[in-house]
Amino acid sequence: MPVEVIQTKRLFQQVFEQLAELIGKGEFPLGKRLPAERDLARQLGVSRATVREAMIALELSGLVEVRVGSGIFVVAERAAGPALTPQQDLGLGPFELIEARRMVEGEIAYFAAQQIQDSDLETLEAALRLMEHEHAEGFQSERGDRAFHLAIAQATRNNALIKMVEVLWDLREASPMWAKLHERVRAAQVRPASLDDHRRIIEALRQGDPALARSTMDVHLRRVADDLLRISEAEFAGEVGAEERQRGRRAVGR
Repeated sequence: MPVEVIQTKRLFQQVFEQLAELIGKGEFPLGKRLPAERDLARQLGVSRATVREAMIALELSGLVEVRVGSGIFVVAERAAGPALTPQQDLGLGPFELIEARRMVEGEIAYFAAQQIQDSDLETLEAALRLMEHEHAEGFQSERGDRAFHLAIAQATRNNALIKMVEVLWDLREASPMWAKLHERVRAAQVRPASLDDHRRIIEALRQGDPALARSTMDVHLRRVADDLLRISEAEFAGEVGAEERQRGRRAVGR
C-alpha cells in the first residue's frame, strides 16, 4: 500500500494552518481584523514569536494584509495560487533562525576569543565601518553585518564552523519570511539591536575573554529577537512613537 512521508510540522506552520482553516470556514470573515498577537499567543499556548511567523506566512499566502497602525485584516478566504505549504515554500522562520544563531555563534565567539589575531580584529573593524555606512544610507544592505559575523567564525581557523555560519546566513537571505519581516522593520524606520553590540563583541574578542565574548554575542542576538518582535508588533498596532523611531534610527543589528 502507498505510504506518505511523515513530516514534523513546526509550531508556526501549525498555527498558520489553524488560522488559515478558520479563515476558510468564515470564523474570521473578509474584512475582519485578527486578534492581537499577544491574545492569539495566549489562546494558542505558543510564543509571540511563533504567532508573528504564522502571521508572516498568512500575509505571504495572500490571506491577510497588514494595515500599518490598524492591525492585520483578512482579505481572502483562500490562498492565492497553489496551496501554500510553509515548510516547503517559506524557508525557516526568522525567530528559529535567530535561535539557531544564538546556539552556534555564541560558542564560535568563545572559541575565536582564544586565538583572535590582530588581522582578525582589523577585519572586524572594517566590517563595523561598513555597517555604519549602510545604516547611514538607510539600511538597504546587510553586507557589513554578514561580514562581521563571518569574520568571527574565520578567526577560529575552523572550516566547519565557518561553513556553519555561512549556511545560517544563506538560509536567512533565502527566507521569504525573513525578507517580509525585514521589510516591515525597515518601513517603520526602526532598527533592532545596536552598533554598540558589535563594538562590545569586538572588545571582548580583543581582550581574549572567551566567556565575555560568548555572553556578549548571546546578549546581542537575544536583543535582535526581542527588538524585532517588539518593533514589528508595535508598528502593526500603531504604537511606534517618536522616541522608538528615533532610537531605531540610531540602532543597527541583526
